[in-house]
Amino acid sequence: MRLPSAKALLVGGVVLGLIGMVVFATLRERSISQMSGTGAGSGLEPMRPPLSAAEEAYATALWPIHSEVKLSAVNMTFAGLAYKLGEMDRDGLRSRLEPLVERFAEAAVQLRQLQPPAPMEKFHLDYAEALRLYQASIAEMVRVIDDGRDEHLIEAQAQSEKAAAILIKLSDELWPGEYKPN
Repeated sequence: MRLPSAKALLVGGVVLGLIGMVVFATLRERSISQMSGTGAGSGLEPMRPPLSAAEEAYATALWPIHSEVKLSAVNMTFAGLAYKLGEMDRDGLRSRLEPLVERFAEAAVQLRQLQPPAPMEKFHLDYAEALRLYQASIAEMVRVIDDGRDEHLIEAQAQSEKAAAILIKLSDELWPGEYKPN
């Protein structure tokens, strides 16, 4: 059996290198065009006007409520995961969910006490809807304690995802630099 010559190996290496560069360039170009197709980073996005003093005051008053809602939502998700993974029983789930039910209820009371400026009324209603979905989600999770059926966890997760999507959109408007966990 004869080994290929150095010239053949060199030509083969060059051809493989060129193919690799073409594949890389094609994939990179595709990802860039997809990003610009969504408007990300194109520089053509309209600038958002700065918040008025009343809107800024509303955002400042909402921030502690928002922080607590996000933390409670994450804790609710972790409680469901821990239960599903067998790290706790139904009594353990109850002990993790009870304080969260109270936190969501308190957040709803605090949110109702806020008076949004006129341009933020829709924002306020959407935030209230997200909070309502989180409350419905945790109520659904509590049903697992009563009957042990995992269908409640699935429904709770669906409601929680809807709420999270609303809050991500809204928080991008008020706090664009805010860290958003996955």
